Amino acid sequence: MKKIKMRKITQSFNNEFIDDIPAEIRKEFEKINFDKIIKPGMKICITVGSRGIDNIKSIIKSVIQEVKKRKGVPFITPSMGSHGGAYAEGQLAILAKYGITEKEMGVPIEATMDVIKLGEIENGLPVYFDKIAYESDGIIAVNRVKVHTGFKSEIESGLHKILAVGLGNHKGAKLVHSLGVDGLRNYIVEFAKVILKKAPVVCGLAILENAYDKTFKLKAARPESFWEVDTELLQECKNLFPSLPVKDIDLLIIKEMGKNISGTGIDTNIIGGIMGPVEEFNLPQIKKIMVLDLTPETQGNAMGIGIADLITEKLFNKINYKSTYANAITSTFFERARIPMVFKTEKEGIEAALEAIWNLPGEKPRIIIMKNTLDLENLYVSEVIWDEIKENIEIKSENDWENIKYDQEGNLVMKYILN
Repeated sequence: MKKIKMRKITQSFNNEFIDDIPAEIRKEFEKINFDKIIKPGMKICITVGSRGIDNIKSIIKSVIQEVKKRKGVPFITPSMGSHGGAYAEGQLAILAKYGITEKEMGVPIEATMDVIKLGEIENGLPVYFDKIAYESDGIIAVNRVKVHTGFKSEIESGLHKILAVGLGNHKGAKLVHSLGVDGLRNYIVEFAKVILKKAPVVCGLAILENAYDKTFKLKAARPESFWEVDTELLQECKNLFPSLPVKDIDLLIIKEMGKNISGTGIDTNIIGGIMGPVEEFNLPQIKKIMVLDLTPETQGNAMGIGIADLITEKLFNKINYKSTYANAITSTFFERARIPMVFKTEKEGIEAALEAIWNLPGEKPRIIIMKNTLDLENLYVSEVIWDEIKENIEIKSENDWENIKYDQEGNLVMKYILN
């Protein structure tokens, strides 16, 4: 096959972030008159979800301290829907990985899969809610506001979701996901409305991260302001969100995927594949996607593998079908667990993909190589793409041209991004 030249580039995004987490939370809680919310002796439930959030340990510690200052009695409740294998023990293990333990936080962590039925939404669907959280004197909903990987709406991931799905435990999360895209897009908000009326939610703390997944903004909110905060921060998130440098790509090569990268293994907000109307998000058109490996952290959960067109035998042999299928069944997105074409080596897969991009004879391919969909800063691009983006002041080239090459085992060898 003819040699293909690639060039390493670096994209720059907004990298502002909060230096002093405790001070920012203190300031935000003062804005909502936290002194009037927390009374001495109140047993206060603080939510923690399963997604990797920057500074989550410091954020939760700071919330705990603010409650203790008012002589409240804080405790933590895992708020992860059906993650952690839908077991309380599994959810405690996830928290421990983030450094959130009883010893470290200095408060109890109370976990359960038990729920109560709070009521019903207008169409009769039941609203389930964590029993421990419901029996507390007050709930502080803490969650990151972020674009969702399965749908687009005014509200996606945020304070409403931690209530409706996170504190719905396995039963509530399973119900929401069983309704498909409509369940996610429409019913999360409807469930949350019932919860806000009937559960002792006293306030929320919304987290916004920048393109580098650093804490960009913290926003405290009274329950009546959850809608305003979720919608405003979601729009800000979309403005901050990183993207690939071009929208027209023949072949995207992704070194690794996994649940620690995205809920779908490969972030659909970066590469496409989102359900529902997405015109406002201007997703790329990619002819072929090849994924080379799974991250160790995903422990074989290959949810999102169906987004790829080609994978390696190395990746295929690491798939844990039990966890992957459980994830797909809960989410109802079965197509994201389908197995693509499997190739013995990375070389064989890449060459096969280039045979199927439908370019005219002699037309140079539009290729991007990336580590994963979290790292949009460091990429390799082919000649045609470089010619289009080289005048962009937010993109810099860091080295000379390299030819795509492979080692003796057929693995892709590039100097930088794949290390």
